[in-house]
Amino acid sequence: MVSKKFTRFLAVGVIALFLGATWARAQVPPLIVDTDLDGVDDAIDECLPSDLSPTVVINGVNTGIPNTAANAVGCTLADLIQDIVELCLADAKNHGKFVSCVSHETNILKRARTISGNQKGKIQSIVAKMK
Repeated sequence: MVSKKFTRFLAVGVIALFLGATWARAQVPPLIVDTDLDGVDDAIDECLPSDLSPTVVINGVNTGIPNTAANAVGCTLADLIQDIVELCLADAKNHGKFVSCVSHETNILKRARTISGNQKGKIQSIVAKMK
């Protein structure tokens, strides 16, 4: 004897097929690859590998500034500061221009409330002493 639930299930399935519907497929979640373990898929991660150290280190000097977690594109604060330092080193013709460049870029982070004024000051102090 066939149960009413099974009969109803079979009837709905036959009607669905008759009307052109297809059987539901199991949804397979997309494969996420995160090689640097920052929580952002490598396909969109702009900072591979991410610097996941607990604090921001500039030129071997620990700033004491907490290294915040990766943003939506996979960059930590340490990654951003490192990019700023490298960009400014590459573009500056002398030490004064380098320090000015870092100041300009960290002002952007300060206005965006990514870093505080005190944190900007620590960064400036360290890069001013770089040779």
